[in-house]
Amino acid sequence: MGPLYCALISQIVIILAFAIIGAGLKYIDDAFDEDRFSKKKAIVMAPIIVLIWICLSLFDSVSATILFSILFAVLFTGKIDNLIFKMCSIALISILVLTQMLNLLWIPLVFLTLMGVADEKGNDYVDNHATLKLVEFFFSYRFCMKMGLLSLCILTLLPWLYLLAFLAHDGAYESVRIVGKISVAHKRKKKHAIAISPTVNE
Repeated sequence: MGPLYCALISQIVIILAFAIIGAGLKYIDDAFDEDRFSKKKAIVMAPIIVLIWICLSLFDSVSATILFSILFAVLFTGKIDNLIFKMCSIALISILVLTQMLNLLWIPLVFLTLMGVADEKGNDYVDNHATLKLVEFFFSYRFCMKMGLLSLCILTLLPWLYLLAFLAHDGAYESVRIVGKISVAHKRKKKHAIAISPTVNE
């Protein structure tokens, strides 16, 4: 295998790892906060997500920088609100302190963390206030961090690969959210059909 082939494989692995982490985080979040998915599956999934996160971070400082900026943003905004996420956060931060503190890219880390905080605060605001449709769309889909990563890539502070990886993370996260909503709607429809069936039979 040549160096180009190995580089391509590593890029695909990074993108897939980001997507798996994004999907896993949303699954766990909705399992415990929205009761949309199986809590048992979420508990099994949590250590797998942590392991993928740690392995990716240990071998790739840029991935570590982006992933930990996401973690710090939700920590600083108080979004770690269930036991599984708290345990995962403790494990990840412990690994960070022990192995990665000197390898992180500090300027991108601080910048992306601030963008992540803006996303979380903005998302909370549009959830609770009437705003312009464009503003609601911007913060509902957390565009601050996307634009932050785009800016860092344009300035050549980060390779373009990581914008793709982050978009894969975000796309997987949103896909699980949509699947969860569809699942809930289907369950409600099924319950409603069962509830009215005795009346119809009478």
